[in-house]
Amino acid sequence: MTKVLITGGTGMIGKPLTSFLMEAGYEVVHISRTPGDNDLVKTFAWDLANGTIDSAAVKGVDAIVHLAGAGIADAAWTEERKQEIIDSRVKSAALLLNACKKEGVRLKKFISASAIGWYPSTISNDVYGEEQPASDSFLGKTCQAWENAADEFNDVADRVVKLRIGLVLARDQGALKQIAQPVRLFVGAGLGTGVQAMSWIHIKDVCRMFQHSIENNLDGVYNAVGPDTITNEEFMQILADVMERPIMLPNIPEFVIRMMFGQKADLVLKGVKLSSNKILETGFEFDYPTLNSALLHIYND
Repeated sequence: MTKVLITGGTGMIGKPLTSFLMEAGYEVVHISRTPGDNDLVKTFAWDLANGTIDSAAVKGVDAIVHLAGAGIADAAWTEERKQEIIDSRVKSAALLLNACKKEGVRLKKFISASAIGWYPSTISNDVYGEEQPASDSFLGKTCQAWENAADEFNDVADRVVKLRIGLVLARDQGALKQIAQPVRLFVGAGLGTGVQAMSWIHIKDVCRMFQHSIENNLDGVYNAVGPDTITNEEFMQILADVMERPIMLPNIPEFVIRMMFGQKADLVLKGVKLSSNKILETGFEFDYPTLNSALLHIYND
């Protein structure tokens, strides 16, 4: 039985991924700041502030899935918050690496989440692949530090995989919950110019991509986005159609969004088209390759 350690195991991706892997016959353990209440999943403790970890967490583990990290959009980007966002990803990876070295663990896979914040914060008709250098924005620098920390595991793992995850779609969770609310209330509208690309992925396909990364000879970085990259205006219209609501308002002006979100405004005002060809070439197939199929499953099943 393959044993997998998941960090961030109770989060938006970690919780369904845990269930998904266990249903597939994996043994799953978590590591967390606080003991969990899931009797089926053993939870070990770590303390990022004090730099401590129960190294027993990595014993007998075949693969680590590293999802832990402070939420990008959860709070204002003060300098202190920016540092917390980076440290929660980089320092936690360092604790895991030290634990593996201490216990003499040789992993088959270390699989780290990353994010599409790696790519330029702009609007462009170009399609970007994984070879694109990291942007010099805060998010680009964060993702670069995140992925560099993952690469350190080449010392203790046969393969290191980094998944640059797009907008994860799940009912009543994450960004979709916030995006859908005004549509539900008949006040849905595009954001800014509306021509910015939105790279998204269904939560089930994210979980399947992590399992695919564990079970196959993947190595390096892959875009974890669906093949159907569309504009913000198209996204809002498809969402409204699925929810059987009209889009009745003009786009919300950029200056209003910047007043509301400050530095975080580019998260919704900018976006480039991303290619999913590299992951497709490994044999991965999306269950929900179009936005319409993904949203229909989320809202109608």
